[in-house]
Amino acid sequence: MMLKLVLAAGLAMSASLALGDPRPASPSPPIPAALAVDYPGVIDLKVDVSDTTRKVFKVTETLPVSPGPLVLSLPKWIPGEHSPSAQIVLMSGFTVTADDGRRLAWRRDPVEMTAFHVDVPNGVQSLTLRLEQPTAQPGGPVRIAVTPNLVLLKWTAVALYPAGYEVGRIRIRPTLTVPAGWSLATALDGAETTGATTRFAATSFETLMDSPVYAGRHKASFDLDPGSPRPVRLNVFADAPKDLKATPAQVAIHRRLVQQADRLFGGARNFDHYDFLLSLNPAVGYLGAEHQRSSENGYSSAGYFTAWDTAFTGRDILAHEYVHAWNGKHRRPADLWTPDYTTPMRNSLLWVYEGLTEYYGDTLATRSGLYSPEQMRQRLALIAANAQATPGRSWRSLRDTTNAYIMNSAGGTGSTSWLRALDYYEEGQLLWLDVDTLIRERTNGARSLDDFARAFFGVDDGDMNISTYDFEDVVAALNTVAPYDWAGFLDTRLDAHDRAPLDGLTRSGWRLVFETRPSAYVTAYEKDAEASLLTFSLGAEIGWDGQVKEALWDGPLHRAGVIAGTRIVKVAGKPYSPEALKAAITAAAKPGAPPILLSVKADDRVRLVRVPYHLGLKYPGLKRLTQTPDRLGQILSPR
Repeated sequence: MMLKLVLAAGLAMSASLALGDPRPASPSPPIPAALAVDYPGVIDLKVDVSDTTRKVFKVTETLPVSPGPLVLSLPKWIPGEHSPSAQIVLMSGFTVTADDGRRLAWRRDPVEMTAFHVDVPNGVQSLTLRLEQPTAQPGGPVRIAVTPNLVLLKWTAVALYPAGYEVGRIRIRPTLTVPAGWSLATALDGAETTGATTRFAATSFETLMDSPVYAGRHKASFDLDPGSPRPVRLNVFADAPKDLKATPAQVAIHRRLVQQADRLFGGARNFDHYDFLLSLNPAVGYLGAEHQRSSENGYSSAGYFTAWDTAFTGRDILAHEYVHAWNGKHRRPADLWTPDYTTPMRNSLLWVYEGLTEYYGDTLATRSGLYSPEQMRQRLALIAANAQATPGRSWRSLRDTTNAYIMNSAGGTGSTSWLRALDYYEEGQLLWLDVDTLIRERTNGARSLDDFARAFFGVDDGDMNISTYDFEDVVAALNTVAPYDWAGFLDTRLDAHDRAPLDGLTRSGWRLVFETRPSAYVTAYEKDAEASLLTFSLGAEIGWDGQVKEALWDGPLHRAGVIAGTRIVKVAGKPYSPEALKAAITAAAKPGAPPILLSVKADDRVRLVRVPYHLGLKYPGLKRLTQTPDRLGQILSPR
């Protein structure tokens, strides 16, 4: 009897251990670390993007291999994207075939979803990979890549690489087929075209991933540096030939952009040629992405040239991406360099990588004439006003926003002023205005941030390799220009929770003011966004259809219970219109006026809202401080 009890107890204990004790899952097969060795042989890549009706990309990739375990990876951590890529969601039709015709099984890594394990049998010397995948649709996580008149090809979406090698040590030869009669533009070398198919020279996998292609039905190219041994070209794609007609004055402005960049960086160029790729397609929209020898740019209006005087917001995009050739591509924050596209990146210095680039993108845009000085002052006023109206600073520092894109690359939170997002761009720009004006003040105008830019970024002329930097390098370089406690200065502002960094604006000889009429820049912004910018009065940006795009946290509308996604259907009992709402805001500013009465729809119900706001319309502008030197004017003046 005792033996039975002991056995029963033992079985019960065993069952308890078997069912109750948590144990980690078996480790996934290893993904080889990237080594600084050459991959044997050359990969052959063929991509067909000619099916613009079904919007399908067809890919055939053949790579030399050796028997044994192999890991193939789709690029995930891509330089310039600041977050894991979403392209994996579209990867489909994936097959692996050996050179003897056998179909081989692949297994997705259970942890690293962009990696695929393949066992290469003995005797097999090459594999052929095939993809047949749709491209992005409106509203999805990936940007539109195909329209009836345009294809934007990112090689990172269609090419896999063998893990275990630095991507700069893998050789690949690309071939691209586009719709018949179309033209293309890219920084890739050695193009040989037969019919609709172009074969490029073999290059490194790293260079290929950094060399996107635009192809389209209608294209115009402009030489921005005539006679230069390192040419710079502007390649523009549009839906209609009329949208490609640039005036000589407009071409001259873009040429001055190249000249002003040369003067800023002392003539050093870390590229052998450079291609601006620019789409004028509303479906593709506004975009910018930097590369060593090119940049992807998109303007949300077809009127980049034809509506030059009115459709000017965002015209700094070319200048911004061009500056990245120096800051971001050649010189790069150390934690943003990785040997492959699987190793995670870190964004701790995006306030330099993007913030300083935003500063000089706007500065060069003005020095060249893409913006007039007045347009730039109006833009800067909006940037400063947005920074001032950021309640999220009370809990989240500017430094921490550098993590924002890793956390949420899709956006769409609707509470940006509280959550904060990519503030390292424009608030970073204000930080660098602070630095620039302080250098000018402390040196009595003898030195400026331009001296830092030339010494720190205008280096290694002709060298297209990557040179990394860290926080200490930035501080040391600033100290060579103007000795100061730059580490303390930067840390204080990066970690601040009290107020927006507007000291540089004041030191530049201007201050932020609010007026009852919108500036030309705000008017153009509203037209482009199809929304009323009422952030600084009612506390919201409201679409012309009445939908609240963004409600300022703890602003008048937000306090009344109106949040992003709510639709305003009536104003004081009458159907909503932008004009009616603005008139109601103006009327409520009169002495003794009642609150603004709105009918709003949210959560499938309509309710009345009374907004006790009585300060009228407010739009940002800049006013000159006559007792302070006009350092802003000096900064924006052409060199």
